[in-house]
Parts: sequence; structure tokens; C-alpha cells
Amino acid sequence: MNLTNRLKEIFERDIESMGYELVDIEFKGGKNNKVLTFFIYNKEGITIEDCEKASAFLDTKLDEIDIIKDSYYLEVSSQDLSRPLKTDRDLERNKDELLKVKLKDGEVFLAKLKEILDDSYIFDIEDKEAREVRKDEIKEIYIEIVF
Repeated sequence: MNLTNRLKEIFERDIESMGYELVDIEFKGGKNNKVLTFFIYNKEGITIEDCEKASAFLDTKLDEIDIIKDSYYLEVSSQDLSRPLKTDRDLERNKDELLKVKLKDGEVFLAKLKEILDDSYIFDIEDKEAREVRKDEIKEIYIEIVF
């Protein structure tokens, strides 16, 4: 199990008990400038105070469990609109949004999510019939920002 998955397993319940959803964790950077970022969500939105509260909790707990030996900078952030949607929960939360779906074969289409199944998604594509796509065929899904 990689570090971010392990951290998600450790902290998901704690973050939920604080009233947030743990959307994702990233650990990036070079040897001397690593950044550990926790992305959190709440349907009412995320404030700076929310990030500070979660950061203080995580900072203390990360020091206690001491599983990251390198030095790093801790960040807590709300989910960025430019980030890909990775989980069924991400997609369910954005069900009414126009999505840009990129498949592994290079095909790209715009659609709204209609239904989440065990191994696939059903998308409503404008002026076309609903389309079922297996989860393992999908490279990335983003919210399509419309101006």
C-alpha cells in the first residue's frame, strides 16, 4: 500500500468526524521541498478556518504516528475545480455538473452523470442516447467549466 492510500485509511474517519469528507491526498515535491496535501470537502463549503482546524489536527496526529521520515510541508485545501474526479463519491457530489470524460483509448466526450453502477457509469450525452462506460476504460473525469 502506498503512503497516500495508507494515510487515507488512517485519517478518513477522523476527518469525517470533524464534519468533512477526505477527498484526496497528494505527496509531491523533490528531496528538500515535499508537500503533503489533504483535500477536504463539505457541502456548505470549506473556509480558511476549516483548513486551519483540520491542519492543526493532522499536524499533531502525523507527528504522533511518525510514518513520514522525510521533512515535508503540510497543506489542507478545498477540492480544486481543475482536479480530476476520482471516486464514486466525487462523481455523485457532482452529478448535476457537465463532465469532461477522457477514455484510455483517447476518446473525449462531454456528458452528465446519470447513474453509478458497480463496474461502470451511465452518462447522459446531449442529443444522444445514454452511454454506459466501464470504469476501467476511463482515464480521467473533470468538471467542464462553462463560461
